[in-house]
Amino acid sequence: MIRTLIFGAIAGYVGKKLYDEGKLTEFKNDLSTRFNEAKVKLDEQRAQNGVTTDTNPIVSPTTSTARPLPN
Repeated sequence: MIRTLIFGAIAGYVGKKLYDEGKLTEFKNDLSTRFNEAKVKLDEQRAQNGVTTDTNPIVSPTTSTARPLPN
């Protein structure tokens, strides 16, 4: 457990230094680009298969007592 804490402290220190120096911006941009490309590809596949991508599914109060999630 102590090793985990030490490793976490070192990783946090190095990560903060990289962030402060702006070296993580390229990594973040790459991840954002890949995510957006995957999202578009998935939407295209769903459109080809005829699957709707409704972000607000219809749930009647009689089938669920849970509150809807906020958007």
